[in-house]
Amino acid sequence: MQEKRKSKRFILEANIAMERVDGTKNRLVPINIIDVSGTGIGFSCKELLEMNSIYKLQLKIWTGDLVDALINIVRFDNSRDNEYVYGANFIGMPGNDTTRFNIHELFDAANN
Repeated sequence: MQEKRKSKRFILEANIAMERVDGTKNRLVPINIIDVSGTGIGFSCKELLEMNSIYKLQLKIWTGDLVDALINIVRFDNSRDNEYVYGANFIGMPGNDTTRFNIHELFDAANN
Protein backbone atom coordinates (compact mmCIF):
# COMPACT_ATOMS: atom_id res chain seq x y z
CA MET A 1 0.00 0.00 0.00
CA GLN A 2 1.12 3.54 -0.66
CA GLU A 3 2.20 5.49 2.44
CA LYS A 4 -0.58 7.87 3.45
CA ARG A 5 -0.22 8.12 7.21
CA LYS A 6 0.71 11.42 8.80
CA SER A 7 2.56 9.68 11.64
CA LYS A 8 5.46 7.24 11.58
CA ARG A 9 4.54 3.55 11.48
CA PHE A 10 5.81 1.15 14.12
CA ILE A 11 5.81 -2.61 13.86
CA LEU A 12 3.39 -4.07 16.36
CA GLU A 13 2.72 -7.68 15.55
CA ALA A 14 -0.30 -9.09 17.32
CA ASN A 15 -3.32 -11.24 16.71
CA ILE A 16 -6.48 -9.78 18.21
CA ALA A 17 -10.19 -9.58 17.56
CA MET A 18 -12.16 -6.43 16.86
CA GLU A 19 -15.90 -5.83 16.94
CA ARG A 20 -17.96 -3.80 14.51
CA VAL A 21 -19.99 -1.11 16.24
CA ASP A 22 -21.68 0.84 13.43
CA GLY A 23 -24.08 -1.79 12.15
CA THR A 24 -26.02 -4.90 12.97
CA LYS A 25 -23.07 -7.24 12.43
CA ASN A 26 -21.65 -6.88 15.94
CA ARG A 27 -19.42 -9.94 15.98
CA LEU A 28 -15.75 -10.47 16.69
CA VAL A 29 -13.44 -10.46 13.67
CA PRO A 30 -9.92 -11.89 14.12
CA ILE A 31 -7.17 -9.69 12.67
CA ASN A 32 -3.38 -9.73 12.42
CA ILE A 33 -1.84 -6.36 13.15
CA ILE A 34 0.92 -5.36 10.75
CA ASP A 35 1.85 -1.93 12.07
CA VAL A 36 0.48 1.01 14.01
CA SER A 37 1.04 4.76 14.13
CA GLY A 38 -0.39 7.64 16.10
CA THR A 39 -3.09 8.10 13.48
CA GLY A 40 -3.87 4.61 12.24
CA ILE A 41 -3.32 0.90 11.97
CA GLY A 42 -2.50 -1.62 9.26
CA PHE A 43 -3.82 -5.15 9.58
CA SER A 44 -4.69 -8.25 7.62
CA CYS A 45 -7.81 -10.34 7.87
CA LYS A 46 -9.31 -13.34 6.13
CA GLU A 47 -12.71 -11.62 5.94
CA LEU A 48 -13.87 -9.04 3.45
CA LEU A 49 -14.78 -5.94 5.47
CA GLU A 50 -16.76 -2.90 4.37
CA MET A 51 -14.98 0.35 3.65
CA ASN A 52 -15.81 3.16 6.11
CA SER A 53 -17.03 0.68 8.72
CA ILE A 54 -16.30 1.34 12.39
CA TYR A 55 -14.73 -1.21 14.73
CA LYS A 56 -13.58 -1.16 18.32
CA LEU A 57 -10.45 -2.94 19.40
CA GLN A 58 -7.98 -3.16 22.25
CA LEU A 59 -4.26 -2.93 21.46
CA LYS A 60 -1.45 -4.07 23.69
CA ILE A 61 1.29 -1.55 22.93
CA TRP A 62 5.08 -1.72 23.45
CA THR A 63 4.76 -0.61 27.11
CA GLY A 64 2.48 -3.56 27.84
CA ASP A 65 -0.47 -1.23 28.38
CA LEU A 66 -3.85 -1.82 26.76
CA VAL A 67 -5.24 0.92 24.53
CA ASP A 68 -8.93 1.02 23.60
CA ALA A 69 -9.65 2.54 20.21
CA LEU A 70 -12.26 3.00 17.53
CA ILE A 71 -11.08 2.67 13.94
CA ASN A 72 -12.56 3.53 10.55
CA ILE A 73 -11.47 1.33 7.64
CA VAL A 74 -10.20 3.60 4.87
CA ARG A 75 -7.99 1.42 2.64
CA PHE A 76 -8.18 -2.07 1.21
CA ASP A 77 -5.74 -4.29 -0.69
CA ASN A 78 -6.51 -7.80 -1.93
CA SER A 79 -3.10 -8.61 -3.41
CA ARG A 80 -2.24 -11.27 -0.79
CA ASP A 81 -3.38 -14.86 -1.13
CA ASN A 82 -6.18 -15.90 1.25
CA GLU A 83 -6.29 -12.61 3.17
CA TYR A 84 -7.07 -8.94 2.78
CA VAL A 85 -4.91 -6.04 3.98
CA TYR A 86 -6.58 -2.97 5.45
CA GLY A 87 -5.62 0.49 6.57
CA ALA A 88 -7.70 2.21 9.21
CA ASN A 89 -7.67 5.58 10.94
CA PHE A 90 -8.10 5.96 14.67
CA ILE A 91 -11.27 7.95 15.22
CA GLY A 92 -11.71 7.43 18.93
CA MET A 93 -8.83 7.13 21.34
CA PRO A 94 -8.26 8.86 24.67
CA GLY A 95 -5.84 11.80 24.39
CA ASN A 96 -3.32 10.32 26.82
CA ASP A 97 -3.07 7.20 24.61
CA THR A 98 -2.51 9.34 21.51
CA THR A 99 0.28 11.10 23.42
CA ARG A 100 1.97 7.72 24.06
CA PHE A 101 2.29 7.16 20.31
CA ASN A 102 3.72 10.67 19.83
CA ILE A 103 6.27 10.18 22.61
CA HIS A 104 7.27 6.78 21.21
CA GLU A 105 7.79 8.40 17.80
CA LEU A 106 10.04 11.10 19.34
CA PHE A 107 12.16 8.52 21.18
CA ASP A 108 12.44 6.39 18.07
CA ALA A 109 13.57 9.39 15.99
CA ALA A 110 16.13 10.36 18.63
CA ASN A 111 17.56 6.83 18.68
CA ASN A 112 17.85 6.51 14.89
